Amino acid sequence: MKKSIKTTLLGSAAVLMSVSLAACGNSSASKSTKKTTAPKTEKVQKKSSASSATSAAESSAVSSSASSEASSMSSASSSSTVSAQNLTPQQLGILVVLNQNPQLLQNLNTSSDDPVGLWYASSNDNNTSPELAGFDAITTHGDGTANLYYKLNGNNVIIKKMDPNSGNCVADEKLMTITVPVSQIMQNYSTPQQQSQVNNDANKLRQGNN
Repeated sequence: MKKSIKTTLLGSAAVLMSVSLAACGNSSASKSTKKTTAPKTEKVQKKSSASSATSAAESSAVSSSASSEASSMSSASSSSTVSAQNLTPQQLGILVVLNQNPQLLQNLNTSSDDPVGLWYASSNDNNTSPELAGFDAITTHGDGTANLYYKLNGNNVIIKKMDPNSGNCVADEKLMTITVPVSQIMQNYSTPQQQSQVNNDANKLRQGNN
């Protein structure tokens, strides 16, 4: 009887120890799970924050680049207008020739004895018609078909020249008006080489009434 009681007590103790160990194991496992899970969540949050920061930085960079580009374009447009206003009438005349009829520059000649040449006439010399009041001119002193009349008007250059389809002969032809943006005219005055060439050609123009 005593052995049976002892056996029963020992069995109960063993069961209690097993339950206790199992409970400790579960508790340890739970703690372990918490320890391993928490850092992962933290890492995900850190990655999300880093990704958001990178995205914001990229967006800011793109916005800054676009703003800088727009500012650059605005400055370029303003620069073209100012540069055109600072040109002499002769320099502007050469740029008009380059835009409308570059072949006229073949008439440039430094010899004053040569009848062939390219001439500049100021607006004060153009007394041929009220239509040309205020216009400077580049002319070959020919029949008038190659004459170019021009004046700067804000961001544009107003150009007048003979319309070959307006009459049966040169005497019947009428002037046509062309409006060209200053930025387009100044394309031939954007590099040091172009500027040097235009300045040299302007100095070769002869002065005289058309």
